[in-house]
Amino acid sequence: MDQVLFKFINSLAGQSQVLDYLGVFFAEHLVWMMLALVLALWLYKNLRTKVLLALGSALAGRVIVELLKRGIERARPFEVMDVNQLLIKDQGFSFPSGHAVILFAIALAFYRTRWFWPLIVLATIGSIARVFVGVHYISDIIGSVVIAALVVWGLKALFKKNFTV
Repeated sequence: MDQVLFKFINSLAGQSQVLDYLGVFFAEHLVWMMLALVLALWLYKNLRTKVLLALGSALAGRVIVELLKRGIERARPFEVMDVNQLLIKDQGFSFPSGHAVILFAIALAFYRTRWFWPLIVLATIGSIARVFVGVHYISDIIGSVVIAALVVWGLKALFKKNFTV
């Protein structure tokens, strides 16, 4: 099922220059744009704990991803099958997706704020773009969402008094 979904999404690559450009843009640069947005949200005093939670979760999630990648060593899709590869730069292992962990950690940290839904939509677009360009499977993304959720929940529980709901 993982390969079927991957092939469906990735088969859309190479069909439109505009879609390819957007796919590469979101796959590569959305993570930096969301991090910049989070830093800008620091200006709102009522969001500062959410900003700290987002940045801490993104960092902790990224560390967990690197440890899991080294332990699991799952090859990227373009290494094991014929794909429409639009992103050449990515090296290393596929599972889980570091980009998706960061994107979803940021979004989930803003749960119960007006920023949550726009950030979740952006995180989903950025993560699907990673599949579209040929560097991740859907299961890489799903695993990353689970990791991001656990890290956000764990940090929130650890610093419960600072993160009021």
